[in-house]
Amino acid sequence: MVTRLLFNEVIKDILDNLYDIASLETLPALFSVIKIPQGFSGSKGEYVRQYMLDAIEQLRPARKEISLTAPEWRPYIILTKRYVEGMGSQELSDLLVVSQRQMRRDHHKALSALTEILWFVCYPDQDSENDPDLNPVVEVHNEMINPVETINGVYEMLKKQFDQKKISVEFLHTEGFTPVITDRVILRQVLISLFNDILHNQAGDVLQINCRTSANHVVIEFTSLINVEGTDSNSNPDETLGEESTVVTYWSERIHARVEEVYSENNSIHQVKRTLWLPQSDQKIVLVIDDQEPVVKLFQRYLSQTDLLIIGINQPEQVIPIAHRLHPVLITLDVMMPQMDGWELLQLIKLDDLLRNIPIIICSAWDDPDLSRSLGAQCYLKKPVTQKMLLDAVNALLPA
Repeated sequence: MVTRLLFNEVIKDILDNLYDIASLETLPALFSVIKIPQGFSGSKGEYVRQYMLDAIEQLRPARKEISLTAPEWRPYIILTKRYVEGMGSQELSDLLVVSQRQMRRDHHKALSALTEILWFVCYPDQDSENDPDLNPVVEVHNEMINPVETINGVYEMLKKQFDQKKISVEFLHTEGFTPVITDRVILRQVLISLFNDILHNQAGDVLQINCRTSANHVVIEFTSLINVEGTDSNSNPDETLGEESTVVTYWSERIHARVEEVYSENNSIHQVKRTLWLPQSDQKIVLVIDDQEPVVKLFQRYLSQTDLLIIGINQPEQVIPIAHRLHPVLITLDVMMPQMDGWELLQLIKLDDLLRNIPIIICSAWDDPDLSRSLGAQCYLKKPVTQKMLLDAVNALLPA
């Protein structure tokens, strides 16, 4: 369901990537929140960007003379200078002759005004909490990836912005880290939002990125310095990044990660350490290959009390490349599937040098255990499969 919280987070995410069309087109849930007109054949990212620019223009006051001191002009000026022209927070507060603290308040008001306009345009008659037709299904596609490579890729995409703000980025201890099982697109979005967070709140000095492993997690630390000279002397450092980090928190939760922020102050410098905790790929993976989603969910429930991670695949042609990436310890395989039946897929697996030794359980309504074993399967279960049947087979093939 599209709540106002989710809607506001997606709009903020669009603003952070307003001129990065490639990133816009891959933002999770974006096109569930903002609908592309039927029959539109152009670039979806360009459409969303122009959509946002038009909404910002609606905040422009009726009188033509721009005034930096007039309160009615402030939302338009803040959004235009910050997101359209790419002006930093400190630079913008200097332009408006306000403290950083007041700048944060005005920025929050400007975002609220913009999301109010967009909400009314997108859902004019919609109760934000109770519309079942506006449920943005965020699909998570897990794969085994190297988080350091992903960080490097996102940083290279944003390197020009770091150079423009004269922020020196140092990578510490980033070799040989345990892969993680997560959604690559959502992880990239978390990292993009984290980097944007840093870019909007830090001018100059050094950003250090340190990767390490702990029990069951890969830990990535982003340590930066924020020069707060000239802000209110009683400014609370907790306010510095609170509004910006909402998007990071939201998408982190989608991939079972978490983000922590720790502040320390030394004279006019705030040190901000943002720590991203990602689950390690220490779980054994079972691929459940079945074109019926209820079967995948049933097997996930059956094995929920084990240390196994169940990943479902409903397209047979995806099995070989996914198995190469995820290195499963076991595969369950349906027989009656469209495009390619289970027998053909079983033969392909057994002919693959990297996969041939993976135990395979055939699950089928057809009662033909002899054929399944002759083709290389280690076990046969006749559907409907009960929890006891599956657990007994798994325990036999994967002894503790």
